[in-house]
Amino acid sequence: WCIHPMEGWDGTPDGKPSEHTIRRWQHFGESGAKLIWGGEAFAVQEDGRANPNQLYYRPENVDAIRDLYHTIIKAHTDRFGKAAADDFFVGLQLTHSGRFCRPYDKKKLNPKIAYHHPLLDKKFHIDPKDDSVVFTDDEIKKLIDNYIVAAKMAADIGFQFVDVKHCHGYLGHEFLSAYDRPGPYGGDFEGRTRFMR
Repeated sequence: WCIHPMEGWDGTPDGKPSEHTIRRWQHFGESGAKLIWGGEAFAVQEDGRANPNQLYYRPENVDAIRDLYHTIIKAHTDRFGKAAADDFFVGLQLTHSGRFCRPYDKKKLNPKIAYHHPLLDKKFHIDPKDDSVVFTDDEIKKLIDNYIVAAKMAADIGFQFVDVKHCHGYLGHEFLSAYDRPGPYGGDFEGRTRFMR
């Protein structure tokens, strides 16, 4: 059995697990599932959250994420024995919500996008002439660095893998259709997959 990652809506405003998050992860560990595929969609930076209570990376949150990881491991081994940890795999899904960012107010979008999309801009009330919402190449490089920092944190804590969220219209997915984006992160297949690679 596998528990898929979802966007958590019960972290603290500063991106740490709340008692509700911890209880949920404890239940994941006790469930008998052997693959915890993230458990959470974990934002790699504050402004990349899909809601104001999503967990996110910052140095001050590392100990709390470590405690969350140990909560799920302990819950699993307490219920199924120490040997059960040998085939128990827990990963962390890393994300930036892109067009769907709501980091400070759950009712107000603060989008950051790979490119202006004529249908989605209209649907989400993004001014097609407002380039301030489009990631610059330098901002993308910094974002990639943030993914690397978050992945290293996950490895140091003990997570067995990370998953880079690259689906459902979130930022990673949006790059795949950035045919009209100039520069190294759009255009041809190599450019459109550079962010992921």
